[in-house]
Amino acid sequence: MLNCRTDGYFPPPRHELLDRLEAGDRALREAMQQNLRRFGRGAVLVKAAEEHRAIYRLQSGTAARVRILEDDRRQIIAIFLPGDLLAIKSMLLDRQPDSIECLSACTVEVLSYTDAIALAAGNSDVAFRLMWQLAEDERRLHKQVVILGRGNAVERISAMLMDLSGRLAKLGFSDAERRTIAIRQQDIADYIGLTIMHVNRTLRTLRKQGTIATQFGNISVIDPETIGRYAAPMLDIFEREAVEFGGSV
Repeated sequence: MLNCRTDGYFPPPRHELLDRLEAGDRALREAMQQNLRRFGRGAVLVKAAEEHRAIYRLQSGTAARVRILEDDRRQIIAIFLPGDLLAIKSMLLDRQPDSIECLSACTVEVLSYTDAIALAAGNSDVAFRLMWQLAEDERRLHKQVVILGRGNAVERISAMLMDLSGRLAKLGFSDAERRTIAIRQQDIADYIGLTIMHVNRTLRTLRKQGTIATQFGNISVIDPETIGRYAAPMLDIFEREAVEFGGSV
């Protein structure tokens, strides 16, 4: 079971904050690790518009922040991987604007919002760790706005693959493990704003080029250099300097 590691922080934080982020992470882990819950794919951790009273650390699996429109169209706003803290806004808001659901089987650590508030109030390292997660969520969201606003289909899919692969690399996954992304085509479509037919057509094009392989809900990146080149216009300034995300050092 992989937990958040020192080199798992991306982008690299200010050097004087790294020890404090790690200390805050340890304190949160100690407070949360005795309360584990497991959920199957499709389970809803947080329901939009309803009161929610807990925060989570994703220990294993993949989860997503999701908004369902009145006509049942679905938009995945963010994808979470192990080590991410989820539902931090429940510390601030009695109701949540979006749902959080499991894209795969998930194991999460749980802490009540009242305990999280008390812990942050008494431990500034914990407060910094929570702040870091909110800042990282915002960075990812800004990138996603650029992708949805300016990316073509190949760029959108390539940027998604490089983002998830790069984040898995920072968590310590091997090259082989991080280059096989478990995600359904419907979830891809809902994340990058395309129809499932358009996603299928684009994946078929990439597969014919020999850059990816697809099988049973998995996408394997066969040619990371080419996928990285397709994703390059969508990278932010930090990813351009990180080889794990398709950038160069």
